[in-house]
Amino acid sequence: MPRLLSLALLLMAGQAMAYPALQDTELYTQKTSDCRDVDLAIWQHPARTVLEKNGIKLERVQLCNGGRYPIFQGEVPYDPQGQTKDFFLPLYEQLRKANGKWPYVLVATNYGEMVYVSYPQSDSISLNYENFEAP
Repeated sequence: MPRLLSLALLLMAGQAMAYPALQDTELYTQKTSDCRDVDLAIWQHPARTVLEKNGIKLERVQLCNGGRYPIFQGEVPYDPQGQTKDFFLPLYEQLRKANGKWPYVLVATNYGEMVYVSYPQSDSISLNYENFEAP
């Protein structure tokens, strides 16, 4: 009986650690509204240049909250929460300039992670992370 109980607890722990689908994350249920897709075939913006030069394969870009909060979604070359600050911190600094210091979210579809990026002071970057179920 103890072995069966241990197995049941392990299964419940695995279920508790499941992440929500992207559309069910806090990003889409609490932090954004009125999101609309941009047409990537014609969208030209300095942020796109920065993202693509850094090897990010854009899949989708949305503008939310009155068009002032972009969500950049695509495949990234490294795990955003991994030991890759030498890649991501310079990227976020480049995006600060390209996006006019506006906050944004980078959704790494290949890692099931998103990074909320904002610039609360002129010399700082604020990062928050949320995970979702990768397809």
